[in-house]
Amino acid sequence: MRPPLVLDDVDAVCGRASTPEELRAGAGQLTAWAEERRPDDEISPASLLVTAGGLLSKAGDHRAAVDTVRRALGVGGSVPPDVRCYLHRTLLEVSDVEGARLLADDLRREHPSDGDVYLFVAASYERADSVPEAHRWATLGLLHMAARIGEGDESAAEAAAALAQARYRVRRKLDLPIDEYDSPVERARRDAAGFTGLPVAAERGGVTR
Repeated sequence: MRPPLVLDDVDAVCGRASTPEELRAGAGQLTAWAEERRPDDEISPASLLVTAGGLLSKAGDHRAAVDTVRRALGVGGSVPPDVRCYLHRTLLEVSDVEGARLLADDLRREHPSDGDVYLFVAASYERADSVPEAHRWATLGLLHMAARIGEGDESAAEAAAALAQARYRVRRKLDLPIDEYDSPVERARRDAAGFTGLPVAAERGGVTR
């Protein structure tokens, strides 16, 4: 029986994998560890499989990466912000746009409370050059975080700032006009003083979708 896994074990496998062959071997090692779960492992099987999928993607084995990350849905452990975010990104890498859309719709219908879910999906769409969908997800997340801030939940402010910046970036790619959510980001870019907060209109949900 192998000893309990710690994060350094996974980092070591990933750190020494650079060529396609090494990346595939590293993915194989992580997958084997996931299949030989120990209760005192620091790393969950789901996290091991997601990481293995990432190595396979880097090796160019995108279909194998999809299969590996899909397996992570059915094993123990969570992978923040949501294991489905990683599968969504991997589906986009193999141009399974419809599969990615269906998975994203499932996430959207659950109204995630974690702003990082919206940010992750938006970033995945942006990486896949699906900028309108990236804009949609950044806007959905920003509205959700703004509503929480309006209800007095200050913990949503950090996610709101990140989503506002992501939304600003994709809106420039879409040649959309500066709106009330873009303005604080635009000001921060000009004076390099950092993000200063959402506009008052955020509490009313006034935003260009």
